[in-house]
Amino acid sequence: MLYFCQEATEETMLYRFSCLDAHDHPVSTEEIEVRSLIDAIAKAHMMLTARPHHDAVEVWRGNSLLYRARNDQAAA
Repeated sequence: MLYFCQEATEETMLYRFSCLDAHDHPVSTEEIEVRSLIDAIAKAHMMLTARPHHDAVEVWRGNSLLYRARNDQAAA
């Protein structure tokens, strides 16, 4: 008899995070897998906290801009 071990995996989605300068030009871009848009928004605010020299972080999925976190905006 064979036994198979299956790990419980959570589905994630790939989001693109673009860090912007004061002129709204992308300075860096990262693709990160997260579970939901809410988690992506939280990640964007964490990125701004860790990188205060950026003025905004945009959250993209494919060609759609889903959220924009700004330094002058409170975390959602």
